[in-house]
Amino acid sequence: MAKLKAPLLSLGASGQLAKTLVASNWKGIKYMREYVVPANPNTVAQQAQRGVFSAAVHAWQNYLTHATIITGWNVAALLAPSPLSGFNAAVSALSLVLSPDPDASFPTVYGDGLGDECLITMKNMNDGGVGDEAGDFIVRAGTDKSSMSDLGTAYNIAAGILTVAVPAGTYYFQTFKILDGVRVARSGLTLATIT
Repeated sequence: MAKLKAPLLSLGASGQLAKTLVASNWKGIKYMREYVVPANPNTVAQQAQRGVFSAAVHAWQNYLTHATIITGWNVAALLAPSPLSGFNAAVSALSLVLSPDPDASFPTVYGDGLGDECLITMKNMNDGGVGDEAGDFIVRAGTDKSSMSDLGTAYNIAAGILTVAVPAGTYYFQTFKILDGVRVARSGLTLATIT
């Protein structure tokens, strides 16, 4: 797809032109492309992927609603190599995880614990229930979003909470879990203050 800077209807054009060209705007980038009749084979695999995508959007809209969590996904999206929104980043991460594990747990609140602790409240993304996913989570933190380090790689959910020891201060936190040998984000870059 070509980016346009001037003529050929690119100065604010949108829509199709005689079923040959389509002009549009994506994240402030004006472009034109060939008109293509979309295919819809509606295979079993495609239906399954649509179900996963719908579940990911539902989880974003209903369970990842805390303002700091949304802001965290927006911050993570800004650091992505290609233009994304926080919604895109979250739904992408959710889709990767929800396909093999529909009741995967994601952070919904990063809060201050007793003393030098960050309490990460986890919820299951299939029903919003108390997070109970088995296995080890990885938590990263740092005072700057570009210089974060692992706090540990063996945090487990207990009563819906990941408890992470961290000295008092304001930190960016990010939670991960290993999926098929790859570190997959379970949160954006969420800012929280520990006292």
